[in-house]
Parts: sequence; structure tokens; C-alpha cells
Amino acid sequence: MRTKVKSPAFVAVLLVALATSCGGNKSTAKTTSTAGTTTAKPPPAATFKAVFSAPTHHPVVNKNWPITVTVADLAGKPVAATLQMNVLFAGAQVGQIDNGKIYHFVGRYHEIITWPQASIGQPLTLQSVVIVNGATKKLLWTLSVVRK
Repeated sequence: MRTKVKSPAFVAVLLVALATSCGGNKSTAKTTSTAGTTTAKPPPAATFKAVFSAPTHHPVVNKNWPITVTVADLAGKPVAATLQMNVLFAGAQVGQIDNGKIYHFVGRYHEIITWPQASIGQPLTLQSVVIVNGATKKLLWTLSVVRK
């Protein structure tokens, strides 16, 4: 599958993200209250391994940049998973791959991403959010798009 990172509002979103990147802290832990006491309920423990791979941390603008996400249980057997990929700038989300599409796959997912001109030289992170049976792992890959 070939994906282009959408660029029409990319620069504007980057500037807004830069201006607003000093935000609050979100917690994913749920709380329950019983007879006046509150306890934090941790998210489900991750019972799987997930690995992100790409040929480089410096993809070339407007060129195919292949990525792979591999997911397996702790014994190494491929498992069913969902995947969504986000583009981060200074920790703030500034874009999504395929407009936030959620991919369903078993074991291994391949994608070809093409980075736009507006991303050249920006310190970006590609965040891959992998979910298996309610447990979530976020894989981060720092990158800086270059001109060839």
C-alpha cells in the first residue's frame, strides 16, 4: 500500500502544534471509587511484542519509504492486531497516516509512506499505535525528512 502524508495544512498544523505543545498531562489509567477510597486501575498488561522497522531515520522527500510493523505473542507466534499511525512534532500530534485509518492485520504489516516537501528538516516522530486484545503499545520512530 502506498501512502502520501497529506501536506496542504501540514505547515500550519506544525506551527499550531509548536505554539501549543506545552499542554497538560493525560492519564490512561481508570479510577474506581469504593466507600470513599479511590484506586487507580492500570491498563491491561501488554502480552505481546511489537517492533517497528524502516530502512533509515532520514527518508527522502517525495520518495517511497517502506516501513514494517511486526506483532507476535510472547512465544513469537503472529497475532491479530490493529494499527494506527500518527505524525508527532515535539510530542504533539500534527498529522496521521492515511487520515487516521485503522489497519487490521495478523503478524506483519507493510506500508510505503511518501513524505511531502513541507516536512523537510522537521524533527518528526512516527508513532505506531498497536492494539492486541485491548492491550496497547506505542512504537516511536524519530525521523527527519531530507532533500536528495
